[in-house]
Amino acid sequence: MFKKPFAVVSQAALGVLIAIAPQTFAHVCAVKNMPMACHYTAQVALGIGIVSVLLAVIGFFVADAIRAGLDIANAVLGVFVVLTPTVLIGVCKGSMMHCHMVTMPTLMVLGVLLAVASSIAVYLDSRPSKRA
Repeated sequence: MFKKPFAVVSQAALGVLIAIAPQTFAHVCAVKNMPMACHYTAQVALGIGIVSVLLAVIGFFVADAIRAGLDIANAVLGVFVVLTPTVLIGVCKGSMMHCHMVTMPTLMVLGVLLAVASSIAVYLDSRPSKRA
């Protein structure tokens, strides 16, 4: 009774935050002539956030075993959110740039939170349910 809303609400909320953060409050540098790396990081974060929300919503309508698999996928997406601004694409090289000071730490925290919340949801969904 408790595990389904925990998995859906936490993962959907974090997915929405991952999708909108680089577009709004943790914005990246404005595109002028040529887009910098932070622009592509924001685009990837938008895509990962949308997929995370979709997986969470689908998980509301399926059985526990399938939801555990969707939670594992969301945990992997959380790791990708952390890796995107740090290793895979990156952000601007200037340490005083907004994307370096705000966007990267925001995405790292949100990605870790998504991975942890999804891992807890996997644990809760993989336990056998108590039948009375």
